[in-house]
Amino acid sequence: MESTAFFEKKISLTPNEFNKVKNSSIEALLEEKAKELVENKCSENGFVVPGTVKLLSRSMGYFEAARFTGDAVYYVKLECKIIYPADGITVTGEVIRKNKMGLYVDYRKAIRIQIPRDLHLGSEEFDLVEIGDQVEVTLKRSKFQISDPYILASGVFIRNKSEQANTPRNTPSEQLERVTEEEQEGESEEEQEEALEGEESSPEDEEEQEEASDEEQEEEEEEEE
Repeated sequence: MESTAFFEKKISLTPNEFNKVKNSSIEALLEEKAKELVENKCSENGFVVPGTVKLLSRSMGYFEAARFTGDAVYYVKLECKIIYPADGITVTGEVIRKNKMGLYVDYRKAIRIQIPRDLHLGSEEFDLVEIGDQVEVTLKRSKFQISDPYILASGVFIRNKSEQANTPRNTPSEQLERVTEEEQEGESEEEQEEALEGEESSPEDEEEQEEASDEEQEEEEEEEE
């Protein structure tokens, strides 16, 4: 999907930029200007990978007639790395957004992949994907225009490649069972506490029992007399 591309560009240098020739060459100025124009955005050949543009050759500079701007115009030949998605290719990207419509995956900040939820109904692995996970996706359709900041594509979810995907996660049914078990444990603990409270006698109850036993002893002594 990543390949080398060659293309020509028309670049103009202003009089202010020509002042930098004291410390640099015209080739360096043209290459710097070319990087600003084409890198990290879409060209007619695809997305230009940042840091890969090289100046191969240039024409003689000339001043356009009847423009009176003082800009010198050059035609340059450039070499760079581009990313152009093909139908059916599989890539690994990071999930940057998740909503009820599906997933939004970023691949090297060059391709934004939309993964519809409707294509993965009933897939538990798809539902468990979280933002930040690394997922494997098969690309389908893609589109872009010149100077777009990224290529927009649609794809199909294959699998989750993140480490946390290998750790067990509670499904909604498991979470419901866990909550039910905790509630039952809480109810049983409350019943035990109530039973213990019923067994324990308060100081007032003990005094009443002592008074009752004293009265019984007095009655017995009176009957003996």
